[in-house]
Order: sequence, then structure tokens, then C-alpha cells
Amino acid sequence: MSFLVRRLYRFGSFDLDAEQRLVRRDGAKIALPPKAFDLLLYMVRNPLRLVTKEELLKAVWPDSFVEEGNLSQNIFLLRKALTTGADDSRCIVTIPGRGYQFASAVEMISEIPENETGLSVKNAGSLSSVHSTMRIVVHEEIDDGRPSPTGGEAEYGRATLPGASRRFGRRWLAVAGLLLIGIATASFFWWRSHRRLPSSQTVILADFDNRTGDGTFDVVLKKALEIDLAQSPYLDVMSEQEAVGVLQLMGRKMDDGLPPDVAKEVCQRSNRQVMLAGSITNLGREYLVTLEAIDCTSGKRLTEAKAEAASKEKVLAALDATADRVRYGLGESAKSVERFEVPIAQATTSSLEALKAYSIGEYMVGRTGKEETETLPMFQRAVELDPQFAMAYAAIATDYHNLNEFKQAAPYYQKAFDLSGQVSEKERLYIRAHYYADSKNDLEQGIKEYQLWGETYPRDWGPWLNIANAYTQLGQYVPAIAAGEQALRLDPSRGINYTVLARAYLRSNRLTDAKATGERAVALGKNSYGLHALLYEIAFIEGDRATMSREIAWSQGRPSEWYCLYVQALAAATEGRYRKSEDLFHSAYDVAKREKLAETADDVLIAEATTELELGLPGAARSTLGRVNEQDADNPELVVLKAELGDIPFAEHFLAEHGSVGHPGTLMTHEYYPRIRAEIARQRGKYLDAVSELQPTTSYELASGFTVFAQRGEAYRRAGQMEKAAAEFEKILAHQGVDPLSPQFPLAHLWLGRATAEIGRVPEGRSEYEKFFAMWKDADKDLPVLQAAQREYGLLTAAH
Repeated sequence: MSFLVRRLYRFGSFDLDAEQRLVRRDGAKIALPPKAFDLLLYMVRNPLRLVTKEELLKAVWPDSFVEEGNLSQNIFLLRKALTTGADDSRCIVTIPGRGYQFASAVEMISEIPENETGLSVKNAGSLSSVHSTMRIVVHEEIDDGRPSPTGGEAEYGRATLPGASRRFGRRWLAVAGLLLIGIATASFFWWRSHRRLPSSQTVILADFDNRTGDGTFDVVLKKALEIDLAQSPYLDVMSEQEAVGVLQLMGRKMDDGLPPDVAKEVCQRSNRQVMLAGSITNLGREYLVTLEAIDCTSGKRLTEAKAEAASKEKVLAALDATADRVRYGLGESAKSVERFEVPIAQATTSSLEALKAYSIGEYMVGRTGKEETETLPMFQRAVELDPQFAMAYAAIATDYHNLNEFKQAAPYYQKAFDLSGQVSEKERLYIRAHYYADSKNDLEQGIKEYQLWGETYPRDWGPWLNIANAYTQLGQYVPAIAAGEQALRLDPSRGINYTVLARAYLRSNRLTDAKATGERAVALGKNSYGLHALLYEIAFIEGDRATMSREIAWSQGRPSEWYCLYVQALAAATEGRYRKSEDLFHSAYDVAKREKLAETADDVLIAEATTELELGLPGAARSTLGRVNEQDADNPELVVLKAELGDIPFAEHFLAEHGSVGHPGTLMTHEYYPRIRAEIARQRGKYLDAVSELQPTTSYELASGFTVFAQRGEAYRRAGQMEKAAAEFEKILAHQGVDPLSPQFPLAHLWLGRATAEIGRVPEGRSEYEKFFAMWKDADKDLPVLQAAQREYGLLTAAH
């Protein structure tokens, strides 16, 4: 007997029959216009990814020219047809300015119609099984993300923005007192890097075998098991990113999933010990959850656990029970299990739907490298479904922080922190560390929390990455490199580990190491906009125009394109090409506004105004600052710049308003406050007072790029102390890697030339002028700074 097999797509309570062009909800037909059906079919075949408007128009109207309004009308009809309550309209998510995303998990069902005996045969396979890795939040850039059970980070993680140390996104670096750096610190990192770790089981999770026909479990159960097992310091669970790398070597795609046979091969190839395979079966209204541990080499079953759930809502509790029994069966002590055992419903959420939305968001990050604008709706949906979901609040905060929308991130960090008493130990450490470091700007306490995280979970790379990034932001590159190297040793499959380490190398002027680390990441396919921006900086230092163009080409057309334009603007300004720089700044601003990144747009304006002032255009700088949103008036970079432009009342008001803050943070105390006070003194002609006001910056002067050196050097020059002024300008020229895309670097040659000529070292002075002219060979000829330098050089040459 032969049967005609039908292909059905199932999402939620809906079935879509492509052959019969029917959509049913719980068996009842739903009427759809032909084009609306075609649109829905295309989207369910491409779930969980951004589908652009252009792609949809081409797919649904291939031979016709239609206006975008037709697409919008059919999207409206689809949403209306798919809505049974307040929740279903979320199947189709709008990505502002870009397109749409079908946000529901989709199953492909092979169905054989009932035969004479009334039997029906179905074979369900997930089209969009969503298993993910949470991300580690890193300052800055800053992909980067949320913590996975294994300390995970998205391949497109974020880290400190190149060129940002001086002018971009710096207000969030106002942090608390820094740990002292010295022999003790170096010894600590050496001990951490070389000590032996306690024995453990290295584990890989296979995809859950869902035999219930309920697509919710495809999304949730593996994620829940990852979170459950992550509590154990005894188990080292393989991350999805590492699995992706092994699958690529096997010639497979991650979309193919990790069924037990494939997971076992991945386990063997990666020299892991144990594969965990789980399944769920429904027995009427009840469910049976099974979890077994298999020796990857011998195939022998090591331990097995089963638990029954009386209802769908009890499945997570049953999963908890099996996970605990397997931990015991693999040799973890009762004391350890008891200490690190928080029920999944308490550690995350008791709502399966909320966990589903959260898991889809994490899948979009971990598997597909989606950007924050695309993942935010899923995390926001998770907290709508469960307002007590601590990690979902942390995920929202992470996304806003990585988008440089720090004010929007702050209340979500606070909410996550307030709810952190109920989560697992690892998630508590994660939330507390990022709360202190990223929200309260108390980096000292943040570092302590990261160290506690690393001490409790010594195989996690995440805390070391964050420590490395924090020290880089503080200009403390020796401990930053030590921590970055440790993170990379612990997990070389993470792209963000290469980026943060390469950045620390570059900032410490280890250009060869920085370049080799970045190129290694690219060779391994660990691409991110932060990595390519870093390689652009290195190529700029080397004068490698071909590589610069290649790095820019990678970023074009991506959501982070504003940043690509921003770094190009800085590069043009560093070469004195003011008009080109202005065009690029304007484009970066427009893209940021289009992406609805209000704080980012203001940061671009502040960077543009800073550049204009450095190039000798104070009028243009004032005009640019006039476009900054008034809500950004507490940005310390803006305050410093206003003071440099002579707005002393604005700066004094800021100091009066913020000076009483109990814990403003280390950089606010040791960088911004001193710089503002020093500039007020300089504007009043009290140049040596300005030098004194800068004294608190001594331990942290590299954190601000070149600005402290430049400010102190100018104060000494105005006070007539040319030797001391020259020494400050020489510090800039000795640290190009700290801020390669800064006009202050070529200008330091000019400043040093003036100072050395003034004290009679004329040949040396002329040489510095000539170096400045060489760096500005393509500069706009009418720039006031350049014209003044040419006049000075002419007088210097004529007199000698």
C-alpha cells in the first residue's frame, strides 16, 4: 500500500499545509488572501531570522513591481488572522527600519493520511529547535552578552570600542576605586593561570528527543537543562559555540542540530567524556522525562534518571529531579549538589512561555549572531510573561548596554539585581558583577565579583574576559593581558576572547601580538564588528590602506554600520581631513538615529565636536554641541568639552550637582572631576593650579587615552615650563596603541616641536614639525591648526 505524504508546518496552535494552501487553528480553517498565505509560508520556512522587506517583496511578488504598502497591508492581515489573544500577534515581530521576523518556533510534520483502519502516522522534526548560549556582558563593545551555563558569550560579542577611550561612550566608565597593580597582582594572575583544577566530568548535551508533538519543549528543555547543570562546578558543559566549531570541521551546520549520534561524535572529536541525552514523552496528560549519561568512548551508559510530571507546568520540576540524580550518578558529592541546587523554576522562571521567549532570544544570539535590536523583543516578551524573570531583565540590560543606551539599561540592571536573591549561584554572580561594574560604575566591586565567579567556577572563561576588559578600560594593560590570555586558554572557541585580548595587546603597544591574535580569530571565522574595527586600527597604524578598506567592507550594510562610519570619521580627522571626517560623522549620526539609538547619536555629536575643537574650529564645535539632547547634560565628556570651550558656569554646576554623590566611581573621581577642575583653572589663567588639579589622574591617566597628557602638557607650556611640557607630549608619542584614531597623536608632534624649539632645541623642534606635516600630508589646507604650524615652521627655519 502506498501513501501520499503531506508536509505540514506547525507553530503554536496553528498548522500550515503548503500543498493544499490551508491554515488551521486547532483544526479549524482560517481564510487568508493568496498573497498573505504566500507571505506566511515564506516566513514559516525562514523562522527566527530577520527577513528584510526587499527579500519578502522579491519572494512573494517576484515578477511584479509593488509598493511597500502592499507588504504592510498583508502583514496586518496575517497578524489579525493569527491573533487569538493578546499573545499570538507576537509571532511576527517588526524590526524597525529593516523588516520582520517570524518569532515562533516552527515544526515540520510529515503526515500520512488515515488509512482504512483509521491509523495516522506522523514524524515530527523541529525546523527551528532553539538551543542557545547566554552572553557575557563586556564593557564597551559589548556582543557581545549574558552568562551561559559554561560561561558563554555570543560570537558577535562586544568589547571596548576602538578610539573610544578618549571620546566615545566614556560616561559609563565612571567606576569605583581600582585594585592596586603590582607584583601581587601579577602573582595572582600567574597562580590563577597555572593552578591545577579539581577533577570533573566534561560533558556535551545532545538535543532533547521531544516525542510529545508540543514544539514548546523543543525550545525550552535543553536550555533549562543547561541552566540546571551550570550550577555545578563539577561539570564542564560544552558550549554551543564550541559545538558549532566542531560541527563545521565535520562538514555539518548547527542548524542540523545535535541528535545523540552526532553529539557522540562531537564528544569524541573534542575529547570530552560524557554525553547527556534527554527525552520527553507524554502519557495522556502526564509526561515522562528521561535523562541518561553515556560514556563517549565506550558507549556505555553511566547513569540514568527518570521523572514523571503530572502536567505540562510540572515538567521543569521533573527535569530538575533528573538533573540532580545524574549529577550524583556522575560522582558529584552530595554536599556540592546541595549547595549548588536551585530549582529551575526558581532560578529562571516557572513560565514555560516566558522561558521559550527567552530561549529564542538566546538562540538568536548564540546560533545566528543576531544583533541587539533583533533580540530585544524576545527578552522584553519574556518579562511581560513573567515580571519576576531576573535573567530576562539582565538580558534586556545587556542589549541596551551593548547598544550604548546606558540610561535605558540602568533600570533593567536594577530590576535584575533586586530579583537576584532567587536565582542560581552562577546567575547571581553574573548579575551582581554586571550590576556593580556596568550600572553602578563601581568597577572595583565588579572585579571582585568577577574574581569570586572565577574562583567558584574555575573553568568559566567569562569572568576572566570581563576582568580583562575592565582593566583595559582602566589603562592597566599588564593585568588585562594576563586575564585575557587566561580567558582564551579556557575557551579558544570564543571570538570575543580574541577581540578583548587583541585590544589589550594593542593598547599596550604590542602591535604584532594584537595583529596575530585578531587574524587568528578571522581565520577561525570568529567575525564581529569589534574585531574588524580593531584590525582597522592596526592597519591604520601600519598605513595599510588595502586592509583598511577590507575591514570596512565587512561592516557595510550591517546594523552596526554606524560604528564603521564612526571609526572612519576618526581616522579621517587624525589625518587632518576635516571635511571628509564631518561627512562620515554626519552619516554615523543619521544611522544611529535611524536605528533609534538616541544616546549613541549624542555620543557621535560629542566626538564630532571634540574633533572640531582639536582641529582649531571652536565655532563649529559649539554649533555641533547645540544639537546634543539636553538629557545628556550629565555626560562628563560633554562637561569637559564645554569647559574647554569656555563655559565655566556649566562645568561648575556639574561639579556642584555631582560632587556630593556618595560613590561616583573611580574614573569620575580620578579622571573626570580632576580634568574638569583643571580646565576651569586653565581658563582662568591658573596654569600650575591646573597641573595640581590633575594630580589624582596619575594612576589612571592611560584610561583617558591621550587627554590627561595633552591637558597637563598644555598647562605646563602656558606656565613656561617647557621641559615638563615636552615630557608630557612625548608620553603621547610613546603610546600610539592606546588611541590610534585620535588627532591628538599627530598633534603631539606639533606640540612637542613648539616646546623643544622654545627651549632652544631647534633641530629637534623642526624635526617634530616635519613629522606632523608628513602625517597631515593630505589634510585640508585651510585648517587653522595647519596654517598656524606652517607659519611657525617658516619663522623657525628662517631664524636658523
